[in-house]
Amino acid sequence: MIYLLKSEPNTLVLNINNNSSQTFTGYTLEFTHIMSKEVKTYSIDTSNPLQYDSNIRYCNIYLDLSVDDLNYQGQYNLNIYGQDGNVLVFNGIVILEGTAETNPYTQYISPNETNENTIYIQE
Repeated sequence: MIYLLKSEPNTLVLNINNNSSQTFTGYTLEFTHIMSKEVKTYSIDTSNPLQYDSNIRYCNIYLDLSVDDLNYQGQYNLNIYGQDGNVLVFNGIVILEGTAETNPYTQYISPNETNENTIYIQE
């Protein structure tokens, strides 16, 4: 699982370069928020040292969420594709933590249930 911080620069340390660094000059990161199903994509240029660097064991992808932030906190599905967008090179879960500017959901807790069910309704 990968942890990212909202509204901050983040570094993803991944093992995708051994099979793909010679093939792709860029990657597309596709984040899908689990609850809202909102999809947001980021393009990474492997020749840009501000976005990507690698060695024989792993690569670093620098994702600056202070410039272009994900909208919701919580859990995301992350798919990373090679530059053509057809070759999936990584699939995983991301947890985005941090302070939201406004809470995008209203929380209702049922007071008469012992398991304290929580329902989130998007505003």
